[in-house]
Order: sequence, then structure tokens, then C-alpha cells
Amino acid sequence: MKNIKSCKVKVVILEHTVIQPLNVSHIGDAIRLLEKYFEKERITVTLLPSFSDYNSLVLKNLEILIHKGFGYAMLEDHQLIGYIAGYPVDSLFGKEKGIFVPAFGHASAYEERIRIETALYTYAAEQWVTQHYLTHSVSIFAHDQDLLSTWFDLGFGKRCVDAIRKVQCQAIIPSEFKFEEITTQNIDLILEIHDAHIHYYQASPVFMPISDEDARTDLIAWLRQEDHRMFCIKVRNHVVGYIRYQTRGESLFSIHPQIRNITGLYVKPENRQHGIGSMLIYHIEEILSDNQIPLVGVDYESINPKANRFWFKHFSPYTYSLVRRIDERVL
Repeated sequence: MKNIKSCKVKVVILEHTVIQPLNVSHIGDAIRLLEKYFEKERITVTLLPSFSDYNSLVLKNLEILIHKGFGYAMLEDHQLIGYIAGYPVDSLFGKEKGIFVPAFGHASAYEERIRIETALYTYAAEQWVTQHYLTHSVSIFAHDQDLLSTWFDLGFGKRCVDAIRKVQCQAIIPSEFKFEEITTQNIDLILEIHDAHIHYYQASPVFMPISDEDARTDLIAWLRQEDHRMFCIKVRNHVVGYIRYQTRGESLFSIHPQIRNITGLYVKPENRQHGIGSMLIYHIEEILSDNQIPLVGVDYESINPKANRFWFKHFSPYTYSLVRRIDERVL
């Protein structure tokens, strides 16, 4: 990915306030600003680990983001009061180039965050659009309603959610339901239902395009990775659903030794009134509990109404990913 910076010099916004390229000298102050955002989210989502657990991971990823992406810093009297940085993506939610700003890719002095983030995005968006990056995506902490409203006012809509919950093992699974772990040896058991899952996303109102990858090859490659596990659930020896989980989720804050992340769950439509999705969650939670893993995360599309209702019932959101598409006729 190319390192592109269009802002080469300081831009004076107000007396004593400038915007300039984000660089590694800003990282320490940037992390302190981000920590305030994160700890505010932890007040509501108390299950989230301490920010100190992520400090080295945030540091490493901010260094990568500064090197590979667009990053801008706002300074007041030479002190960092806000920053925004995003990765350039060749095609983001479509054929147009885009910018993805992760949850760790922006933060501001908390009490002034609405003013500062608005000013930073206003400046950054001009640079992005000038270089034909027309799809903009930003992840924010889910319970900052003021900041969420600000991004909505800027034309963004919610698309994806990262959520978490404490492992629970109190459910009793009826005897007619049987679980089987999927390996590279018995993968044919779930190919049909996996294909149905993929095609489900193409339908309204989700409208996600189908990948050209071969499902069998893709699943085998996934299963061969460390700590990737998949299970199906059967009724009268017929597979009616499956679930899979792994160490890493989509969000940087999903990467933690005490968290495992669900990255797929599907139940056949005709079997969805029997609580099978919940049973699949309970099954992997029993395994996680046996391995002293106390937390389970998931990322899902809020644009999928059925999934949105299901996951929200079971999990607590902690970040939302928002998207805006700029009309290409402005170019």
C-alpha cells in the first residue's frame, strides 16, 4: 500500500491552532487521547479489558497506520488536541477507492471532541476526495451518542458492529440436537449450508456481493489456521446450522488473550424458530469455559436486520463502523 500524504505543511485553522501531517512524534499524545475514548466506553461496556492491555498493540498499529495511510494532526499551541488517520483501500464497499479509519485511528480532547473531529474530518475529507477516495468509513465507540450523532450529521450511516459478552454456560441443550466439530476431513458436511450462508448476504437488504473464491478451498485454508474451530449442529442427522470462531476479530480491540471471536453463524431458515443459533453460541461457550476463556466477541452487519436483532439480544456493542459515499460528480 502506498504511503501518500497530500498535506505537506502546516495549515493554520485559527490563531495558535494548526493541522499538519500525523507523524510518529504524535503517537504518545494520540494514545492518551484514545485511552479517554476507550475508558468512557468501558463505563457502559464493563466487560472490555483495560486499555493498558492494548497499549503495545495500539502503538504498533498506529505506527503502521501513519506509515501506510493518510493521517492528520490538530495542534493547539504545539500540543496535540486531535488526530484522524485512515488506510487507503483500492475498492471499499464497491468499486470506488476509499479510506477506512479504524477505532484507534481518531481521537480528540474529550470535552472538545465534536468540534475537533468535525474540523479534522472536514480537512481530511478534502484531501481524500481530491485524490479520488470517495468512500469513507470510520469506526467509533458505540455508546458515545454525541459523537455518533455528529458523524450521522456528516452523512455517515451504520453498517457494521463489534460486540462482546461474558461466556455463559447455563443452557441445557435438548437431546435431539447433536454437535460435531468440522475439520478438513469432514468439511463436506457443511458445504451446502455454507453456500446458502454466502448467498444469503447477496439478498435484500444486505446486498453484499458473492466472493469468487471456491468455498471448499477457502474453508480448508481457514480451518488450517491456529485456533480456528468450527462446529455444526444436527437434527436427526441433518445439518441445520454451524458456527465458527477464532482468536482475532475485525476490531483491534477484539485481539486479546481472554477473548475469542465468532466469525460466522448460520441456521437454515426453516429451523430458526427453535433457538438453534443460541444453542450454537452456548456450545462454543462451554468449550471456551473449559479453556478458561471468559469473553466471546462477534462482528456483524447491522444492515442485516435478522442478524442485527439476534446479535444485539445476546451481545453488547462496543464499536460501530460507519460509511459515507461521496458523489463522484464533485470531481
